[in-house]
Amino acid sequence: MKTFGYFLILILLNVSCSLFGIGDDDEKPKIVLKFGGDFSVLKKMEDAGGLYKVNGVVKEGYEIFQENGYTWARLRLLHTPSGVGPVCNDLNYTIKSAQNAKQSGFKILLNLHYSDMLANPGHQKIPAIWENISFNILQDSVYNYTKSVIEAMNKAGATPDMVQIGNEINNGMLWPFGKLWTESNITNWNNLSALLKAGVRGVREAENGAMIQIMIHAANGGNVDASYNFYKNIIDNGVDFDVIGVSYYPWWHGTFIELESNILFLSNQFKQDFSIVETAYYAKGWYPEPSEWFTEPFEPTEQGQHDFLVALAEIMKQHPRVKTIFYCEPDILDIPQTKIDYSGKSLFDEDGDAFSGISAWKEIE
Repeated sequence: MKTFGYFLILILLNVSCSLFGIGDDDEKPKIVLKFGGDFSVLKKMEDAGGLYKVNGVVKEGYEIFQENGYTWARLRLLHTPSGVGPVCNDLNYTIKSAQNAKQSGFKILLNLHYSDMLANPGHQKIPAIWENISFNILQDSVYNYTKSVIEAMNKAGATPDMVQIGNEINNGMLWPFGKLWTESNITNWNNLSALLKAGVRGVREAENGAMIQIMIHAANGGNVDASYNFYKNIIDNGVDFDVIGVSYYPWWHGTFIELESNILFLSNQFKQDFSIVETAYYAKGWYPEPSEWFTEPFEPTEQGQHDFLVALAEIMKQHPRVKTIFYCEPDILDIPQTKIDYSGKSLFDEDGDAFSGISAWKEIE
């Protein structure tokens, strides 16, 4: 199975080179790809006594990731979270996480969810404090909140290098105001774009905010039509940003070929750079249902997880407009008191020992 996996990698790399017109005798593109992880719960794990280990040697979490080629830390921020389980990322927590990451040499991607809960394509609930205000006041609130967050982080010495305005917002954000698809099947691009522009302006008008890159993140992975439709509409509505972010979980978002096709098509249509801002793979047999979503040739094992990450990075490094790849939740340990489920996508086993996948991206030349 492992041999077949690497054979597939070679095929995909040849496809990548063909798409870019790169032959054996041509100069290869300069590799600019950087790697990161979503470390939004790392602090909670360590605060609860969790220990991260490599070959049995205990080290700080950020130290392990840094030693294995990670240079970016993605940190989410929830408006007024409950504090239960993974819903723990209030401003104070996120600032402390960012300070820890900065001290370890990481760049910061701040992921603004604009919700009291975790936001995703099926869940974009507006913060409770904003539920009963008008749309005009909501735009002002998004602007003022975003600006105040950036300035608080700046004051704490934890200014982000990049900011996401919303998380996986291909169906909109701040529902119902910014929900794209209404009950009457009308697409609400004007409202969503207005909210995005308020967030972007909040970043750029904050102290030291002018140099911060802006990402817009949709969970469309290998779906060319959905991706093009989303980004074309927000751009046509005047949303100005720097990075197109996509989620790529192969059991939901298609094959490497479909992901590449999406990146290539969008590269020809838009000026923005790209980030695979969420990806992951299973190491311990936990796998989404139905079982036919299993992604050949990578088994949900420690070796399969490692090989998937190597293959993804080898393919994406052929696309110079793809600047970053982020592993989502590589840091979860099995600590019941945190009330954060250990699902098998972590890069560590239940006892905190690193899987071989921890070094997969360090192996990429």
